Amino acid sequence: MNVLDITSGASLSMRTLLAALAARGFRAVALQATLFDSSHGGEHVLEAGEVHKDKRILRSQVLGVEHLIVRTQARRRDQMSCGEQETYIRCFRHELENRRPDMIILWGGMLLEMTVMREAREAGIPVVFYLVNSGYKYKETFCYVSVIVTDTQATADMYKERHGFTCHPIGKFIDVSLIKGAEPRKPEFITFINPSWEKGVNVFMPLARLAAHECPEIKFLVVESRGRWANALQVFKYQPREFPNVKIIGHQRDMRPIYGNTRALLLPSTWYESGARVIPEALLNGIPVLASNTGGSAELVGKGGVVFDLPEVVREKKMMPAGEEVVRPWLEEIKRIVYDEAHYQQLCRHAEKEAEQHDIQHNTDRFLRAVLPEVQQSKRSARSLASSTDGKSVLKQALAKKQAQLARRRGKSR
Repeated sequence: MNVLDITSGASLSMRTLLAALAARGFRAVALQATLFDSSHGGEHVLEAGEVHKDKRILRSQVLGVEHLIVRTQARRRDQMSCGEQETYIRCFRHELENRRPDMIILWGGMLLEMTVMREAREAGIPVVFYLVNSGYKYKETFCYVSVIVTDTQATADMYKERHGFTCHPIGKFIDVSLIKGAEPRKPEFITFINPSWEKGVNVFMPLARLAAHECPEIKFLVVESRGRWANALQVFKYQPREFPNVKIIGHQRDMRPIYGNTRALLLPSTWYESGARVIPEALLNGIPVLASNTGGSAELVGKGGVVFDLPEVVREKKMMPAGEEVVRPWLEEIKRIVYDEAHYQQLCRHAEKEAEQHDIQHNTDRFLRAVLPEVQQSKRSARSLASSTDGKSVLKQALAKKQAQLARRRGKSR
């Protein structure tokens, strides 16, 4: 997946981590394809690549990170062709052979990812798996993994129970300069980002409708991302005129003005949130968060907001509006945030305190503490093997072995 995707939280975190490592002297390379979480998540990448239409691989450098991007016909991961995957794996082998990385970091469990992990381990290079969702059901996905890092203790505990894994929580990776404006905030809106089924649009819409009747002066802001407001209106059979208190804007590449105008952030997610990125982004701006109790959300919010339980039926039936009994507690807390200034200021102070756990330098240290023992061990093993084989590179031996295996298979196929 492309780490320049502006609609993927995992991509945002990964490229911020890579930039933090580059700032510490690592040579950081993002080998990726033109594959994105949504159709507009990589528009800026594709537009920049228009001047290189005939190139199979695009190259760029952003914040000290080298980007090698394999051009694909489709934009979805499951539609990547065999030929495109072959181009990708050749690029990967070139990196292994010529530059021997200290480690590779990735997520995903399809055939290409499994091949990348296996070949890295065969070359003696540690594999670091970035595990930030609940979707990995099979233990075999991790058979070539050296270290698993995750964003919250909740996800670490879940995979400990599910597969017996030891995961290292390393927090979120957020460049504060990209999400926090220099000017004083003018908190005006109760903000909801990404009106998708997973993020709880079935809770937000009835909540906003109820607010329009009881307290129409409270204004809501909806920022579209993968989710589209019009789609939800159509499914729920609501009319735009029912939401005079809601302002809709498209996806934003610069979130600083959004947070500058946000009084509180809503995250009524109906799926497992390992560590929703918008929570620490809001906290770093001193904004309280109202979130559903799912995954690592309560852990991240801490005292910097309020966490609500959602009934199971609301989580399961995402395309049905939640009832008033579900949204009423959310609205009552919003009223307190808007009308009770002392309560609001106390929540803001708590939000600023909770934000301290999201310092990027601290979390980069946590990442390095988790992975460097494996890196150092792999280097010791490489030096030992090299000295015992007349100075030949262990990596070149591994690649030669792989090439010989491929040659034998081709011979048999003929």
